[in-house]
Amino acid sequence: MTKAKEVKQPVNEVDLIWEGWLNGFKTIQNLQQDISERSLQAFENQKELLNSTRATLTQLEAESNKISEEWKSSLQKTMKESDKERYLPLASTWLNQLDEINSTVQALSWTPSKVMLDLFSQSQVQLESNVKNVLDQQQKGNAELLKSVEKLTDQLKETHKKLLAGI
Repeated sequence: MTKAKEVKQPVNEVDLIWEGWLNGFKTIQNLQQDISERSLQAFENQKELLNSTRATLTQLEAESNKISEEWKSSLQKTMKESDKERYLPLASTWLNQLDEINSTVQALSWTPSKVMLDLFSQSQVQLESNVKNVLDQQQKGNAELLKSVEKLTDQLKETHKKLLAGI
């Protein structure tokens, strides 16, 4: 009867050893999954930042246009109130030139920022798509690997038990 206890005890230890090893493997896979989820969350944070930047840029452009229009209206009003005969032809030409300069400056100011923001947004969307595809493939591979490792662990556990039973 003592011999039966000896055989039974190593079998339980064998289960503990291999189950501990398998749990360690599963922990590593869970850490990989957590890293994947955090990577996807980083993309969401980037989207929020890009949207916020786009909204701020649009607001700044609208405010700049508003200030420019107010300035132009004020200048036109001042010119109309002054000596019309003497300044009106010159003022009209001058205001048209200022309007052209202002439009050019605004285009040069806002267009590069918008283009860069759009380019960055497109790159971010493409990168996110690629990362999602890779993570999906990795997850499928991890699921298949886990099944194989579980089968292998069961086989090793049984072989280990048979070896100990034969001793």
